[in-house]
Amino acid sequence: MKKYLIILIILLLTGIQLQAKPVAGVTSISWDTTRGMTIATLLEQHTLAILKNRSLFDTIAPGIINRELARFECFDEKCILPFARNAGISLLINGNVQDRDTYLNITLRSYGVNGIFNGRLIHSYTVKIPLDTPIGSREFSLICEEHSARFLAATLASFRQDIKLTRTNGLYRAETDLKLTGNYTLYSREKSGKLTGGITIKLENSRVTGPSGITPPKDAFIIMDYKKESSELDKYYKNRKREIVFHESSIKDTLYMALLTPFASASMPFSSPYLGYYMNNDWQGLGLWMVNATPYIYMEARGLINTPERIKDRKEDVSRDDAALYYFGWYMAAAGGLPLFIDSYANNYLKNAASYSEDTRLLGNNFTAAYLSLVSNGGGMFYKGNRGWGYFYFHINNIILYMTIRDFVKPEKYNDSTGEYIKKDSNSDRGKKLCAVLAVSKIVETVHTLLTDENLSNGTVTDDYSIPEPFFTIDSTNNPVYGISFNYRF
Repeated sequence: MKKYLIILIILLLTGIQLQAKPVAGVTSISWDTTRGMTIATLLEQHTLAILKNRSLFDTIAPGIINRELARFECFDEKCILPFARNAGISLLINGNVQDRDTYLNITLRSYGVNGIFNGRLIHSYTVKIPLDTPIGSREFSLICEEHSARFLAATLASFRQDIKLTRTNGLYRAETDLKLTGNYTLYSREKSGKLTGGITIKLENSRVTGPSGITPPKDAFIIMDYKKESSELDKYYKNRKREIVFHESSIKDTLYMALLTPFASASMPFSSPYLGYYMNNDWQGLGLWMVNATPYIYMEARGLINTPERIKDRKEDVSRDDAALYYFGWYMAAAGGLPLFIDSYANNYLKNAASYSEDTRLLGNNFTAAYLSLVSNGGGMFYKGNRGWGYFYFHINNIILYMTIRDFVKPEKYNDSTGEYIKKDSNSDRGKKLCAVLAVSKIVETVHTLLTDENLSNGTVTDDYSIPEPFFTIDSTNNPVYGISFNYRF
């Protein structure tokens, strides 16, 4: 009796037409502090706003649901899910916010309450949001909107809605206000409860237009998915975040970076470890820098200190490696150290940008990313916050570059009898081949960089579960219906 009173009150207060669109509701998102309460409220508001503004669902204001559920002490899933099913709600969302002072744990869960899912969990999403950067009310709102959108995009990717067919004036149509157009599989249930399907029908603005002469069974329905809407939602909010945290790309910023290049590269051995990594508490970056930069700093120092001129002053032979290290040392000083300089600052700036709390005028510019990839090795990837690929290109292209220089230089041998140096032949044929390899590698690096987006995700996702596709459900005789599929991602 309690359950039906809740349903009646909510329907009277909302006036929802149950067959217009699928209905979505957000029950209480629990919290444990005042700040947590604010976050929970923002999550509820953004979740419902996204669903409503995109005209995907009819929605019920959380205040109405929460007030009536509290009045009848209906808090657990055993009470909430049956009430939602009887009230015609297809998608039910709840969750909780845990405030741990230095970080927040946000959990959102979605349940399918229609005839396909029968109250099963569709998607569970938990994210840990650090609070180590200054965050105001604006930033909190944008963070909640971001995670609501990511959660809903994943939910919609798995959500399905069964829509009945009705006959009016001899015409069949899908019983929904959504304008459905395309080919759909027609399903029905046999008397035994077994689900049958296989007939494909064509809809135009929710009206059945083909095949001609078809007479759907009385209980016929179609299943609508939201994969397209999921992809569009995910893409929209990723682009929206870029527009918020990055300025419009300008070639002037790239020219400024070009002027800064020799100073940044030359100062990298001193500025990056202290002003970059240490001052920003980037211990991971500092550790990677110590391991990866040390060999190249040694090569740079040796090449610029033990120059061919000083070797000649000692009347010693100038080997191929001595000459190659000299030229490679100049490259490292002029541009080769730029990638690690970029990494020591960009990674922290992108982290702050992920929280909407940093001036990022020089970031998010593909002109700059292309320039950094062309003049330095791995610089574009470091600029976009991708250390893995950054160090890959940094090492592979530096090695190829050094080998190329080594094959083009000419070693010099000191002649004791004449007191003069005799130049030997270079390995120019192999050097040209290596030069071609380097050119191809740089093109691949640049294109890869331009196709890579910055990682602007706020927080660390610790749980991201979606129901397998196709899911299993319960037919009208309470027997399970199973299915399976395989997905390959690359």
